[in-house]
Amino acid sequence: MADNDEAIERQVSYFVTVRTFRCRRVFHEEKHAALVVDLIESMRRSKGFRKYAYVVLPDHYHVLLGGGPTSAAVADTILAINKAVERFVELPDDGQPLWDDEPEVLVIYTARSRFEKLNYIHKKPVVCGMVEKPEDYAFSSAAFYFRRYGKTEF
Repeated sequence: MADNDEAIERQVSYFVTVRTFRCRRVFHEEKHAALVVDLIESMRRSKGFRKYAYVVLPDHYHVLLGGGPTSAAVADTILAINKAVERFVELPDDGQPLWDDEPEVLVIYTARSRFEKLNYIHKKPVVCGMVEKPEDYAFSSAAFYFRRYGKTEF
C-alpha cells in the first residue's frame, strides 16, 4: 500500500450493522447484550481499532470503529465477535443460524459523517421506544459520552 493510501486507511471509520437471522430477539436478555458489549471492546482493542460508538439492540448491533490496521481487519473483528457470541449464547436447536448472511459495513471518510452515525447509534434506543434518553440505555456508548461531555449528540 502506498504511503498516501495508508494515511487514508488510518483516517477512515467503519459503521457496522450486524443483524440476527430473521430478526431473532437474542439480545433482549441483559446477559447476552452485555456479552456483545464486552466482546466489541475486547476485539476492538486486540485488533487496534478506535471505538467511537456502539449499541446492542434485541435483534442487531451497530458499532462505529475508527481506522485500524486495515479495512480487512474490520471483517476479521466482526467475525471474531460473532463467533464468540455463538459460543456463549444458548439458542434453541432449531437449525437456524444466529446471524443474517453478512454484516453491513459502511466506510466513512468525513468527520461529519462519523458524527451523523454516532448520533444515529445513540438515538436508536430512544427511537425504538426502549428509553426516553440515550444515556439511560445500558448497552450503548451514550452513557460514556454523557458522563464525559455532558451530551450524547454531536
